[in-house]
Amino acid sequence: MPFYKFTILNHNEAHQRDEVVNIIININHIVSLKPIRMATQDRQVIEGYWLRLSNGKKYKALQVPKELQTKLTEELPAPNYLSESAFEEQIQ
Repeated sequence: MPFYKFTILNHNEAHQRDEVVNIIININHIVSLKPIRMATQDRQVIEGYWLRLSNGKKYKALQVPKELQTKLTEELPAPNYLSESAFEEQIQ
């Protein structure tokens, strides 16, 4: 099982503040990873990631492993657009 270390922003209800916590996650359970911008309590905007797991838990991550960061910056091939005539042929 591939476990990786993440740094997440955890909201502490008892103290009404956010804490920075390190967590180890099995990356086979990651459903989605999305880059986001987050506002801190002192109104600074920081880059982060929205992390969703297969068990329904969601985290705001400040840091993710480099392997996952490179996946996000990876270039995808250009989409194949069908011409109108080719589209009409496919529906018939």
